[in-house]
Amino acid sequence: MEIASKFKTIGLSLALGIFIFACSQEAQNETNQEIDEAQVEMTEAGDEMNREFDEFSTWVNTNVERSETVTADEYREMRTEYNRRSAELEAESSTWDEETRREWEATKADWNEFENKVQTRLGRIDDVDVDVDVNRDNN
Repeated sequence: MEIASKFKTIGLSLALGIFIFACSQEAQNETNQEIDEAQVEMTEAGDEMNREFDEFSTWVNTNVERSETVTADEYREMRTEYNRRSAELEAESSTWDEETRREWEATKADWNEFENKVQTRLGRIDDVDVDVDVNRDNN
């Protein structure tokens, strides 16, 4: 019995030592550093998303001002660029706060207003212009 008791005592001592080691100051510092690194990465990702959104919003505002002078070809290029960039931002919209969502809706409304002005001025513009000579003699 005495041997079993000594084994239990040694086992409990080792277990206690392992638990104390796991909870040491060094382990706590490592955990805190990992948390800090994760927070920095999230902040950087948020800053990058905000920067992309701000650039896109500025791009939309700049182009909206050109609604009276834009040509059909320029409009097609702008629409393609708008669709590409808005799809990229829309994919990340689930992480936005309420203010960013409102700004996004305002940006989309500005773009829709721009499209309406351009289409009123130039007519309906399709993506593909096909110039086919149907009265061609040499087939």
